Amino acid sequence: MRINCNKMNSCRNFFCFLVALFYAGNIYSQGILSEVQQSLNHYREHNYKEKVFLHVDKNVFATGEILWFKAYVTDGRTNRFSTLSKICYVEIITNESRSLMQGKIEIDSGRGCGSFTIPSSLATGNYLVRAYTNWMKNFSPDLYFEQQISIINPRNKPSHHEPDSLRYSLRFFPEGGNLVNGLNSTVAFKMTDQYGKVAQGQGVIINSRNDTIAGFSADHSGQGQFNFTPEAGNNYRVSATIGKAAHNFKFPDASESGWTLHLENAGDNVQVKVAGNVESQQKVYLLAQSKDSVSIAMVQILRDNVATFMLSKSRLAKGISRITLFNENKQPVCERLYFKKPSQMERVSITPSSNEFQQRKKVTIDLSLENSGSLVIEADLSASVYLVDSIESRPNKNIEDYLWLSSEIQGNMESPLSFSTMTENYNDEIIDNMLLTEGWSRYNWEEIFSKKEPAFSFLPEQEGHIITGKFYPLTGNLPDTGMKFYLSVPGNDFRFVNGNTIGHRAFRFNVGEFFGRHDIILQPGEADSSYRLSIDNPFSEKFSKTILPPIVLDPAFARLILTRTIAAQSSTIFQPGINALYKLPSSYDSIAFFGLPSKTYLLDDYTRFTAMEEVMREYVKEVRVRKKQEQFHYEVYNQVTKLFFDNEPLVLIDGVPVFNINHVMNVDPLKVKKIDLMTTKIFQGNEEYDGIVSYSTYAGDLGGYELDPASLVVDYDGLQLEREFYLPQYETVQQKTSRLPDFRNVLYWSPNLQTRNEKTAFSFYTSDIPGKYKIVVQGLSLEGAPVTSYSEILVR
Repeated sequence: MRINCNKMNSCRNFFCFLVALFYAGNIYSQGILSEVQQSLNHYREHNYKEKVFLHVDKNVFATGEILWFKAYVTDGRTNRFSTLSKICYVEIITNESRSLMQGKIEIDSGRGCGSFTIPSSLATGNYLVRAYTNWMKNFSPDLYFEQQISIINPRNKPSHHEPDSLRYSLRFFPEGGNLVNGLNSTVAFKMTDQYGKVAQGQGVIINSRNDTIAGFSADHSGQGQFNFTPEAGNNYRVSATIGKAAHNFKFPDASESGWTLHLENAGDNVQVKVAGNVESQQKVYLLAQSKDSVSIAMVQILRDNVATFMLSKSRLAKGISRITLFNENKQPVCERLYFKKPSQMERVSITPSSNEFQQRKKVTIDLSLENSGSLVIEADLSASVYLVDSIESRPNKNIEDYLWLSSEIQGNMESPLSFSTMTENYNDEIIDNMLLTEGWSRYNWEEIFSKKEPAFSFLPEQEGHIITGKFYPLTGNLPDTGMKFYLSVPGNDFRFVNGNTIGHRAFRFNVGEFFGRHDIILQPGEADSSYRLSIDNPFSEKFSKTILPPIVLDPAFARLILTRTIAAQSSTIFQPGINALYKLPSSYDSIAFFGLPSKTYLLDDYTRFTAMEEVMREYVKEVRVRKKQEQFHYEVYNQVTKLFFDNEPLVLIDGVPVFNINHVMNVDPLKVKKIDLMTTKIFQGNEEYDGIVSYSTYAGDLGGYELDPASLVVDYDGLQLEREFYLPQYETVQQKTSRLPDFRNVLYWSPNLQTRNEKTAFSFYTSDIPGKYKIVVQGLSLEGAPVTSYSEILVR
């Protein structure tokens, strides 16, 4: 047999050309995917995300009761405790985005706790508790933590009826984001009323020839999905029955060309089918990423305008994954969310000492942390035990659902799924509908690909609370930048910080930690009265689009409401003061910013003079007093050089800087308790001082020193003091038979429980109110695994 060598060489050359073309195309494809990954990594590095979850002790409150909460501040990408922010902002707001109560909470390694007393002035209604950090104010308010609570004021007549008229909304969400003529799509839908509350109903899709093309029906969550293929030249409308009335809605328009994407489970894989009415043989790229980290990147060539990707579930991250389809031009054309339930879920086993108890009996709860692995798990937990009645019917918001699912999607899930009660055969369809209707893109891919450095307006409060403000020159010839400012929190444990301008007519102070309500005093450098000063509102002025439904209370709740009201009043009447047990944190540092003084003069140890000049000249040898042209000056002895400093020292009265020593000389020394001196150079921020002379009065009220007219005095709330939860004891016969009523409906609250793979326990006594009490334990392991567990006890 003869072989045609020329023909064989031609085949070999053609084969080599195909191989080279394949590798060249593959290298090009990988280059595009690599570029996308690099852009996303750059975005991740420059857009740190935080999340806040609040464990609120219960959902329904009577006026006069205390709302207790614990804040968990986490790294938005790992769920581990965040070390970025030291302050958390918590508010109770109305439906009109009006803030009723506000608190700043100290955060220590991602944990913090606080409380609000519900004032009697609040009307009966539903309210929103929201929480965020200063850093989170750089992003959308949709990312703030929000939870609905109900407040009942018996002085207000509650509504017993549904609103007179309900308006319904029916929205459609094509899978992947697009409806394209001639391409089949899965379309999800959601029915709600004007308050965002889910509604139930059914409907049909009708074309321009009045033919019924598809039908659909909502499940208990007001959601569902159906398949639909739009045809060119057709317009579609929707006829639906929601509630008891018929409604007509517009159906989304379809595009003449574009892409569709369909996702479905396929055993150990997730199958993603892509279709596009575009030129054949076009490459498409698929990226799966979670929390800005890429887990899967793939490329396919369209065959007959279709491509199929198989994504291994083992490579997908736990929780929400965002699956994005890119065309050849690196443009995102479809996007879809997928949820992977965490396979290893930590659990807290709650074991009460009994299931039933009499009134005023001791209850002991054993806790043990369980997980499916063999690693030692340390967790930080909070626990609440509260009365469950007909009013308290809404389920608690829990940290597992929030961190794994609801914080990653838009919208308010009225009945959130609970991983704590899910079986392995949890309803995939419910979660899928939720992802299709509530999922949304938080990414601006143009911004990601541009790799621009983001400009943030709010700094993270890494060292404590930051106060910002503005100054306005009273004449047009004064500088707008480069000014010095001083901020003081006067008192016996004063705070003093300096600051400079941070931009056009703006300044900033890092005041660290100060607790409680105080006057803060702001002064421009050298007390220049040519400026007007103002302090910024530290709370966010942006609000989400959450709409709260009106509260509906059944008349049958009247007795329960009365019981709650009596309970709130009885603690105030019979045990006044138990709800006002506040304490400073154990880590609180009351030492002045300059540390321990070089020398302290306690003036009661000396013969008292009636003139400050005599005190300084006779006793305080480290300060040289000079007078030039009727103006007093201080010079502090430098203990390092053994000479006096050339420049004047920083002079403070109860933490307030005094720039004119003549004003110090006018202070009555009989009101001054001590004088602290620093005889070395002191640095604070961008300032340096040639020594310090600090006067402390007995009352911490400046001792009659009159502030310069340029000063701004503001009544300012510092960080919340931690309030102690009252736990009565019924150990003796006298305590058990006491006639003082105990109408507590929250038997226990603790924000500071820790467990380390071994048992821990807490105990409390039941009250005089019988009923079913729910035990809720929530928290986070140090590895970022959220924990939620429930149990119940019965009090007879």
